[in-house]
Amino acid sequence: MNMRKMRVGMLMLAMTVLAVTGCGKNDGTGEKTVRLATMTTGFTALIHEANTSGVYSDLGLKVEEQYFDNGPTTNEAIAAGDIDVATIGAMPSITGNIANGTRVVAVLTDDEQSVQIYARNDSDIVKAGKGHIEGYGNIYGTAEEWKGKKVVCAKGTSSHYTLLAALSTMNLTENDIELINMEGASGASAFASGTGDIFVGFDPQWSAFYENPDEYTCIATCADTGKKLIDVVIATDDFCENHAEELTDLLRGVLQVEKKYEDDQDGYDQVMYNWQNEYGECSEEVAAYSAQIKPILSIDEQLSRFDDQNGQSQTQQTLLKIADFMVENKIIEQSDADTLIDNKLVDASFLKKAAEGLK
Repeated sequence: MNMRKMRVGMLMLAMTVLAVTGCGKNDGTGEKTVRLATMTTGFTALIHEANTSGVYSDLGLKVEEQYFDNGPTTNEAIAAGDIDVATIGAMPSITGNIANGTRVVAVLTDDEQSVQIYARNDSDIVKAGKGHIEGYGNIYGTAEEWKGKKVVCAKGTSSHYTLLAALSTMNLTENDIELINMEGASGASAFASGTGDIFVGFDPQWSAFYENPDEYTCIATCADTGKKLIDVVIATDDFCENHAEELTDLLRGVLQVEKKYEDDQDGYDQVMYNWQNEYGECSEEVAAYSAQIKPILSIDEQLSRFDDQNGQSQTQQTLLKIADFMVENKIIEQSDADTLIDNKLVDASFLKKAAEGLK
C-alpha cells in the first residue's frame, strides 16, 4: 500500500474514533475545541493550512479536523452531532440548512472553474466540438449527443449542480441521461477504468484527465453554463449560539492565512500542493492550476459579499438563486426553499467580528 495513503487512512480512522466518542467544545482543560470538517478538494487548502501551520493554536483553538469526500456525507456527520463547522459547496450548504439548520458564515472562494465535466476523446460529444449551443459557446456537443449518456457524478454535490446546469443549457434534465451516483474519487477511478461516458467532479478528482488531453477532454465547466458557484463555511446553529468566540477565532485564523498568501501565488501553489497530497495524489502542475482557478478573496472582498443590497447580501442572493434552480430540478421542494431566510441561511456577524483589526 502507498505509505502516504496508509498514513492518511490511519489519520482518518483516528479522527473517526474521536467523532464517535463525542469530542466536544471543551476538553476539560479549558482549551477551546472546534470539530472541523474539511472537504477533500482544493477550496479547503487555506483553512487546513491555518490548522497545520499553528495559526489556530496561536489563537488558543484546538481544531480537530476530519476529512470528508463531499457535502452530503458532511451533512450526515453534522446531523449525527459529530461536526461543529464545515467547509462545503453551495448546494449542500442549502440542503444542510433545510435539514440541520446550519448557517453560512463565510465564503471561501468562487468555484465555477473548478467543477469540470470530462469525456473520452472518442466520444461523439467531443467529436462534435463546441460552439453549437447559443449563448454557451464553450460547451461541447448538442442535446442529441448528450441524451442517453451514462454520467458518473455524486448526487447532491456541486458536481451534480454543474451537471444539471450543463444539461439545462440544452433544455435537457437528469431524466435525459443515466446518472451513475458515485463519490468523486471513486467515480474518477471508475471512469478511468471504462465506467460511464462522462465524469463530473472537482479538483483533484479530475487531475488524471486534465493531465492526459490525448485521451480526455473537458467538455464543460460550471462557468461555461453561466451559473454561479461558491464554496462556503457553515456552522451549526448550536455552535453559532453557544460558541461564538470559537467560531469567530476559527474565521479569524483563515482570514490571516488568506491575507498571508493573497499576494504570494507561489506560496499559495505550494499550500495547495501540500494539501492535495495530504489525502490523495496531485502533481505540482495540477495544484498550481487549482490555485489559479480559485483566487483568494481579500478581506474587503469577503466582507462586501455580505453587504446588504436591496435587503439581501450578494451571498444570500447567490444561494437563493441556486435554491431556485434546485427547486426547478426537483432536488428540494418550494416549501423548503421558502424557509431558507427564516432559517438564517446566511449569518455574517462572525466574519465581520473576525475581520476586525485584520484589514
